[in-house]
Amino acid sequence: MLEEGRHPQGRVRLTRWSMGLLPEEIRLGCCAVSAEPGFFTYSTSNAGVWHLNFADPRLFAAYGSPLMAQDEWQVLEHPLLGSIREVLLHEELPALTRANGVSTPVLVSQVPRQCVLDLTGRTASAKSGLRAWLEVLVGGTVTNLSPLYGNDFRKASAEQVMSALTVLKPAVPSNILAISSPTGTGAYTRRQITDILQTAYNGFVAARLESQRDQVLASDVEIHTGWWGCGAFGGNRTLMALLQILAAHMAGIGRLILHYGAEDGRAPFGDAMAFINLVTDDGVRTATSSVIDEVEALQFRWGHSDGN
Repeated sequence: MLEEGRHPQGRVRLTRWSMGLLPEEIRLGCCAVSAEPGFFTYSTSNAGVWHLNFADPRLFAAYGSPLMAQDEWQVLEHPLLGSIREVLLHEELPALTRANGVSTPVLVSQVPRQCVLDLTGRTASAKSGLRAWLEVLVGGTVTNLSPLYGNDFRKASAEQVMSALTVLKPAVPSNILAISSPTGTGAYTRRQITDILQTAYNGFVAARLESQRDQVLASDVEIHTGWWGCGAFGGNRTLMALLQILAAHMAGIGRLILHYGAEDGRAPFGDAMAFINLVTDDGVRTATSSVIDEVEALQFRWGHSDGN
């Protein structure tokens, strides 16, 4: 990754946050919400800009495995994240985003992104002339972006991996927000809805406070997210988008951008936006408990794992 004898320079800041209570009321209006096709491209101007890590309760736990899902993809492009896990374990510190049934968001500031792994197949196609790999969607869930995605990564050749890899010179720093992905089956319970909302809210508040340490105004804080918990854990896309949007407003975030992947991902985001006014009484200040009641009444259900 680096030229011989060269090492990345700079300071990385790692923080782990305890769970705080939800505010008693929700009011819309402070956060600009938008959606974009595709996946994270990160930012060359990263002050106050955060990208989610759809985390396992064990922080960056699968980075050395033959799997290549969102968590592993992000760690591969930011290899220092794997080193952070190893340091925490060596020092007998908790490498966790959830403990004792409670989420504990982890934030990593200024971690260098040292390469880009193209899972869409565009890079490999351009380099080798191969037909571009297709995105295959089953039940609204991306199940295969390319021969490098998910469990298929273990079957990929070194040539396939290297053809999809671009080294960044110089590396570009990113800010990573790791929050534990929820799990469940059947209909979402009120307790599950509350826990998901509280997890997102506390993670977003932590991102705002960390940004303010770097003299970034709350209105300039930007969070990039996607289908958090909707792959291997089978979360409901519409509900997960809805709860993240509510959490961003509650946390006072300036902007939330949801990357919805392939075109079929646009509909769940649109549905989530349509539900916002329904559950918050058209944006008027609304009791949080009442909003959670309204969301529960919509009877969202867990889906199925995509196998990755």
